[in-house]
Amino acid sequence: MRKLALLGGFAAAACAGTTFAGEVDPGLEAVLQQTAPDQVVSTLVFLDKQFDAATKTKQLDMANATLAQRHEEVVLDLQMMAMATQGDLLRTLADLKAQNQVSDFHAYWITNAIRVDSTPDVIRDLADRDDVYMVYYNYGIETIEPVSRNPELGNEIDNGMQNPAAEIGVEAIRAPECWALGIDGTGRLVSTLDTGVDGNHPALASRWRGLDSRYSSNPEWAFFDPVTGWTFPRDGGSHGTHTMGTVCGGAPGDPVGVAPGAEWIQAAVIDRVSIERTVADALLAFEWTADPDGNPNTNWDVPDTSSNSWGLVTGHGYPPCDETFWNHLDNVEAVGVVVLFSAGNEGFSGLRRPGDRATDDYRTCAVAAVDANNGSWPIASFSSRGPTYCTPDGSAAIKPDIAAPGVNVRSSVPGGGYSNYSGTSMASPHVNGVVAMMRQANPNIAVEEVKQIIYDTAYDLGSTGEDNDYGWGMIDAYECVIAAMATNNITFEFPNGLPDMVDPSGGTAVRVEVVGQSVDPEPGTGMLYYRTGGGAYTSTAMVEITPNVYDAVFPALDCLATVEYYFSADTVDGETVYHPFNAPDRVYAALVAKGIDVVFEDDFENDKGWRTSYSNLTGGRWQRGTPIEGNGAPATDYDGSGQCWLTELAYGKDVDGGPARLESPTFGVSDGGVILNFGYWHYSQYGVTDELEIEVSRNDGSTWVPATTYGHGTKWAAGSVRADDYVTASPNMKMRVLVSDNPDDSRTESGLDAFSVSNVYCDRMGLDVTPLIGGQNATLTVTDATSGNDVYFIYSLKGLGYKYVNSLAVVVDLAGPQLAGLAAADGSGTAELVVSVPNAASGKTVWFQGVESGRKTSTQSHKVN
Repeated sequence: MRKLALLGGFAAAACAGTTFAGEVDPGLEAVLQQTAPDQVVSTLVFLDKQFDAATKTKQLDMANATLAQRHEEVVLDLQMMAMATQGDLLRTLADLKAQNQVSDFHAYWITNAIRVDSTPDVIRDLADRDDVYMVYYNYGIETIEPVSRNPELGNEIDNGMQNPAAEIGVEAIRAPECWALGIDGTGRLVSTLDTGVDGNHPALASRWRGLDSRYSSNPEWAFFDPVTGWTFPRDGGSHGTHTMGTVCGGAPGDPVGVAPGAEWIQAAVIDRVSIERTVADALLAFEWTADPDGNPNTNWDVPDTSSNSWGLVTGHGYPPCDETFWNHLDNVEAVGVVVLFSAGNEGFSGLRRPGDRATDDYRTCAVAAVDANNGSWPIASFSSRGPTYCTPDGSAAIKPDIAAPGVNVRSSVPGGGYSNYSGTSMASPHVNGVVAMMRQANPNIAVEEVKQIIYDTAYDLGSTGEDNDYGWGMIDAYECVIAAMATNNITFEFPNGLPDMVDPSGGTAVRVEVVGQSVDPEPGTGMLYYRTGGGAYTSTAMVEITPNVYDAVFPALDCLATVEYYFSADTVDGETVYHPFNAPDRVYAALVAKGIDVVFEDDFENDKGWRTSYSNLTGGRWQRGTPIEGNGAPATDYDGSGQCWLTELAYGKDVDGGPARLESPTFGVSDGGVILNFGYWHYSQYGVTDELEIEVSRNDGSTWVPATTYGHGTKWAAGSVRADDYVTASPNMKMRVLVSDNPDDSRTESGLDAFSVSNVYCDRMGLDVTPLIGGQNATLTVTDATSGNDVYFIYSLKGLGYKYVNSLAVVVDLAGPQLAGLAAADGSGTAELVVSVPNAASGKTVWFQGVESGRKTSTQSHKVN
């Protein structure tokens, strides 16, 4: 099963509440230590508030957002965040520049960051600010130069030959079969970040978007060159013209490109003139890519894709798994632009970054090179191989992601000619062109779906399945386009949303509207597919309300199970379309239950009885308080309340030895469905990385059962454990957290915050309370009780808590419960109790619950008038 992780956010904890000083990245610190006090260093200052691209993308996916909607919403959100948070720092930098303490600075919105060129002391002072997360060195970036311009196939520029047939690589990926369907990229816009483009080249000139009348006063919207200021496309070398030719080169020149109907724009920021280009230049270029005309309300100028034949090499001084690019690449893709990177020409030495990224939240799409001149399409000897260790816990992950032709690729070069280059720089433009054709087939297909289709339809090469040479295999343009078309035939909309919980008694209905796109849906064909327990899916017809508007009704299901589900409908042409598009690999899920009660919660602002213990620990004791950022510790707590538990609150301290144990107070649940929710922080870098361990107990900690572990990450994350998957629910349950640094060779920090215990229930009685008025009577009514059973009515002025009632074998969800009285349930399961409300209770809040043997109601709170 091939699944894409959703886009993720930046490494900083972007929580509300108290903030703390930032940090100098270790790579930058090494540079500063070798820099004279009066020498200027270029840095990137990332603020601690960063855009949550993952959450925003999920929202837009659920809303079936168009590309125009994605662009407008995300760009506005990014710009508003920058405007709201950068002002104070920008004023400080302006003052420092006036005092000649800062050489230059520039603010960005594509990620919440500012380039600052200054001396080491000023840079360290900036890192100490409360609104700063991390300061990185502004590294240089390098073109992935071709490994050869093969003399056997024409190292000299070929200015005369016209080749009416498709190039070998274009043929190998089946692009001509897409052209036969009328799909050649027409109406789509492609882009690259490269060395420039020869705007007069016959294979490219007619389709430069800058010729459109909308650009007449602003040609820089179609060719961005902040280095030389050129507004008509030129190439500072030949690399950019060659790569763009492979993307979309065609008539009236040779049809060297994959998508010869597409138009193109480019950001010329790589290897320009004699000045080294840096990460800051890439930031500027990606900001332009996401919104070329500077207007979030227009989308016609935003490219469908951006391929990048450049990257950073660890051996050239760059730190491993450098995070500088991650956030803004997430944000560019949230806008709707598919971002691609060449894997690199370093062979078994590993991939270039950021193409080596393989975190839980995000995988940068890295493209390997194959030899399409050989019928078996072998991997090119120079193509960078995996695995990558740029993962949350430092473990190995498979890379690259996809392969394309990259050996002796014939394409355009400046001066109107053509030449053969080899390298992964020649491979990624093939994928760029395929994306353009997919967007022609389905103009609003989301970035995640584009990538998933590319991987799912790849022609498998090498070892079966994904491998460290080819990724998923060589891209198949025809299958990609067919799959993209299938997702565009009809769409599924959910006006009332999708449920997180399904009633175990059956009857939960989901409104589904099937809407025609390129073809009409066939009325009466809507289907719901569902399963529990990982078995086979059961299909059932949805109930049609009006033509192509349905209710998908779930049957009775086992309580506390997880139901997975998806939908389908037919087109009038007889094709069945599924939603999600790649179901059942990707499906929706909901919990089968009546409801959820919160049994216990703790934001750690007060001491509620957590205990700590240690074995062989020399540093990193668990402490409750506000974080002090640095050395792997977070900038804030998880929920913004202020305090959390961390493995040392002093700067520069981390876990050494261990384990260090943090044990919760006792909590009780009598009827299963115990879910533990919490925010966790676990940072473990260098040496042998360590894990954060979660254990549960049902006997007050006499014995413990391992539940789950979490690996290295660079931000707070949400954790959840279904405790009764490991132990039987009881009135004496606990959770504990363990962390060690064994062997003592890594920087390890862990944290816990926002802990809560939820009880998912299936068999609750109902409770109704008439208005409470001081000095008057009120009626308490329990429904769905067991006929003839005594029902106990309890109340509390202390709010939620818990107490196990042995005689009833039930946990009462109230602190300091008092008995209001009892009544026997009648034949209909109803029990009533009339109570007198004292005048002195006016203005107070009272919590109520009804209980019988083995069963209870949910709790209710009521204010006395």
